[in-house]
Amino acid sequence: MFTIIEEQISVGVVFASGNITPKFFVWRDKRYSVEKITFLWNSKVGSAEVYHFAVVSDGSIYELSYNLKTSCWRLDKIHEQW
Repeated sequence: MFTIIEEQISVGVVFASGNITPKFFVWRDKRYSVEKITFLWNSKVGSAEVYHFAVVSDGSIYELSYNLKTSCWRLDKIHEQW
């Protein structure tokens, strides 16, 4: 089961060797540590390239996205614990 969120968030990242690695994100004034990245994929939104990250934090999977054109991060979905 998942919940659609689609809210802008702040993300702490490491940019190295052409890779983007989220380390934590802040959503609704709470900081979530990224324990693991489980999946990465890219998409297009109009002319913008968007990077997507499925990350584990506190036993749930969060889908984060980064729009290269706008430099904005978003929390798209939360996959709840089973």
